[in-house]
Amino acid sequence: MSYHSLPTSKLFQLTALTLSLALAGCGGGDGTDTIAPAPDLGVEQPDGDNGDDGGTEEPIGALNISSSQLVDVDDNTITSIGLEGAYYEVVVTDDNGQPLANTKVTFSIDAPGVDLSQTTSGATLTNSDGEARIFLKPNAPDVSGAYVITANASNDDNTAISNLTFLVQATNVNLSALQITDLQLTAGGQTAVSLKTTDTSGNAISGVLVNLNAACGQLPEQVTSDENGMIDFVYKAINVDNTLCSGAVRISASTGSVTQSASVSIQAPEATSIVYTANDLTLGIQGSGSSATGAVEFTVFSNTTPLANSEVILSLEKSPLGLTFGVLGNNQQFTARTDENGQVSVNIYPGTTPGPVEIKATLASDTRINALSKGISIASSRVTQDGISLSFGKNVLDWSLDGDSTPVVARLVDRNGNAVPDGTVVNFTAEGGKVSPASCNTADGECEVTFSTQNPRPGDGRVSLLAVAEGEKAYIDQNENNAWDEGDIFVHNIGDTFRDDNENGTFEIGEFTYPLTTQADQTCENNVGQFIQLKFPSSSEQIKEAFENNFIDNFVSPNKPMTCNTELDAIIRYERIQLLSSGNNPTFTLLNNIGIPLQSQIITEGDTRVNIRINSGGFYELNPMPSGTTISGSVVDKTDGEDSGSCEVEMIGGPEEVPAIVSPGSPGDNTGTINTYALDQCEAGDFFRVSVTSPNNVTTAVTYTIVN
Repeated sequence: MSYHSLPTSKLFQLTALTLSLALAGCGGGDGTDTIAPAPDLGVEQPDGDNGDDGGTEEPIGALNISSSQLVDVDDNTITSIGLEGAYYEVVVTDDNGQPLANTKVTFSIDAPGVDLSQTTSGATLTNSDGEARIFLKPNAPDVSGAYVITANASNDDNTAISNLTFLVQATNVNLSALQITDLQLTAGGQTAVSLKTTDTSGNAISGVLVNLNAACGQLPEQVTSDENGMIDFVYKAINVDNTLCSGAVRISASTGSVTQSASVSIQAPEATSIVYTANDLTLGIQGSGSSATGAVEFTVFSNTTPLANSEVILSLEKSPLGLTFGVLGNNQQFTARTDENGQVSVNIYPGTTPGPVEIKATLASDTRINALSKGISIASSRVTQDGISLSFGKNVLDWSLDGDSTPVVARLVDRNGNAVPDGTVVNFTAEGGKVSPASCNTADGECEVTFSTQNPRPGDGRVSLLAVAEGEKAYIDQNENNAWDEGDIFVHNIGDTFRDDNENGTFEIGEFTYPLTTQADQTCENNVGQFIQLKFPSSSEQIKEAFENNFIDNFVSPNKPMTCNTELDAIIRYERIQLLSSGNNPTFTLLNNIGIPLQSQIITEGDTRVNIRINSGGFYELNPMPSGTTISGSVVDKTDGEDSGSCEVEMIGGPEEVPAIVSPGSPGDNTGTINTYALDQCEAGDFFRVSVTSPNNVTTAVTYTIVN
């Protein structure tokens, strides 16, 4: 041990104890230095008033490494080690030679080449016999020379250090020739490989680390010989990225300066199968506003491994009119090569017609092997002018309170009757109340918002609700190519739209205008008659006229005149009326048999049939009671006598409950509910009563006294 490796305090103590330590070292023969530090008390002080009792402090016992030695695995003392390694063992005792347990001992080697194992910290604790040991082993067969191992025992303020010099003898390792089970492999195949590690005398050596390498394929990077000196591993003729090996591949094993190698021959990979590996794909037709193109994928395999650089012939087996593939405009077969993942991708460009698509992929090396695409279709286009509908859960809400609501469902199809592409946006605006959200995105051609009651409340109880979506005008396909082009005509051209709050069919300043405008100034021509003649020419003129009016009312209006152009794009519009009613103040009106209010509003003894119309009260007197309002009629027989009949009533017409959907009619129409009751044996003085209960549980009744 050199002085410069000790702390300053230890050097001072060493100077005072040099002779005794030297004598102890001569007797040990193991290079052990034992240091028992004495406390530095300084100048002796007389007793004073410092609070101590004048006693003497007990000295701390010395720490000794009483022995250190190198032993083999059979506990035989040795002075040199080979590749098999050995244990370095020390015994820690106190001044009295008694073993010290649980004392930390730290080990270190003075030069690289020999590794300490069986502890990650380089330290361990003594056992009950004061023993601590660590295993040391050369990390390669060619490691040799003199080394020093140091053991540093510490306990509280005591330290003992021991150095031991030992010799490492280089181990001459021989590697046997590689034994390869299969020298001929298919692409992606595998084989077992073995070799043996021995010394120069042919004795098996265990624990030898051997490095392995191959120009292509997979095998372990390093292996260690077992107790019989054997090394066994598996070589695979495929790389970790799934690329396949082919040709002659050299496998080598080396340790130190010794190397053994051998070759395997690998057959060139062959395409054995092709599989369609894309998901289902649905595209909109050309100009639909949805995806303009899509791609599908095939994968070529050699057995179960994707095969790169394989030729594939691609052909269009089935497709709707105008579809092209590979490159835009192509519909002829072509050849492509698989990428590094064994895949070939094909672009698809829709035409103007919907329908199924089949693409065939064939191996150029064997045309008997092929695959067809699955689940590809050209299905949908934008919403057409007459392909939009709105439906309410109910259309007479109780506006005497806030929050009465109904779902509003928009349904959209293209000109082929297919659902529009998912995600088509429908925007809503309303004359009163609230639409939430203001827009919705379609899924399978449908989407939903909620309309609910709150201010503002239009004074006539009629709320115009407008839905719009970007789409295309309805047209007559003159040249039968299912696409809009020169020579085709519109069924009824449309331009800018607005919300027709007063329902008069004419735009007036102050009415809501949809923000997207055409900036066009042409006439919006009407060809509905030609469309009717094409679709149902044998219908009566009355039916044809009704259809034309309905088409204009539903799919043209509301439309601003002189805002049309010759382009296909259009803002598709659809307006519906939501009625509002008060659920608190119904009005009752007696009608004659042709629906005209009776001037007298009385029921006479001879009446056997009573018609009564029930309306909402207040501003909304032309509207029915809110949807869900229940209606009942009853009589009270107030007359008796020998010739008096038993007054009875039966409802013979009209609903017992206001329907969810009531025809809104036109502004000024009375849309109240009409119920008809049959009276039997009722006389003057009997009572006839009609009672209604609104959805908010407000009941109102009217009682008529039957008169002469």
